Amino acid sequence: MAVFRRPLVHSLTAGLVMATVVAFAAPAGALTDPEDWGDTFCTETGNWLAGAQQGAAELSTQAEDPSLTAADGKALIVDYVSTGVDATKAFGQAMKRVGAPDVQNGAKIQASILAGIAGSEAKLAAVEKTAKALPTKSPTAFQKGATKLSKQLATFSQPFQKGLSKAESLDTSGDLDTALGTLPSCADLEQFVTGG
Repeated sequence: MAVFRRPLVHSLTAGLVMATVVAFAAPAGALTDPEDWGDTFCTETGNWLAGAQQGAAELSTQAEDPSLTAADGKALIVDYVSTGVDATKAFGQAMKRVGAPDVQNGAKIQASILAGIAGSEAKLAAVEKTAKALPTKSPTAFQKGATKLSKQLATFSQPFQKGLSKAESLDTSGDLDTALGTLPSCADLEQFVTGG
C-alpha cells in the first residue's frame, strides 16, 4: 500500500506545483498595458483582414480557369472558407492570450472583442458546412449554391464589427483609443481598411 501511495503523492505534488506555476505565470484577470494590447489587436486584425482579402483574390483568379469543374470549384471554396475558419480561430486565441487592456472597462472591452471574433468564427463555420455540401453533379445547381454561399460569406465579419462597436462605446475614458492612436500597427490597419 505504501508503494502505491508514493507515486500517487508524487503525481499530486507535481500537479499542484504545475497548477501553481500556471496560476502565477498568467493570473486570471491579468491586465495588459493598453499599448501592448492595442499592438496585438491591430496587428492580428490586420493579418486576419489581409488574409481574407488575399484568399479572396486568389480564389477569384483560380475561378477564372476555363477547365475548372464544379468539383474543382467546390474544393477551392471549401479550402478558402476552411482557411478563414482557422485564421479566425487563431485571431481569437491571440486576443485571449493578450488579456484585457488595463483601462476602464478593459474586461468588458476584451469580452466584446472576443464575442465578436467568436461570432465571426461561427458564421464562417456555418459557411464552411454549406460549402462542403455544395452539389457538383449539376453545374446549374453548383452555381446556384455558390451564389447563395457568396451572400452568406459577405456577412461573416458582421459579428466582429458589432463587437468592435460595443468595445469602442465601452472605452469611456478614451485611454484605449489614445493608446491605439499612437501605434504604428494601428495606423497601418487604418490605412489598410480605408485604402489610404
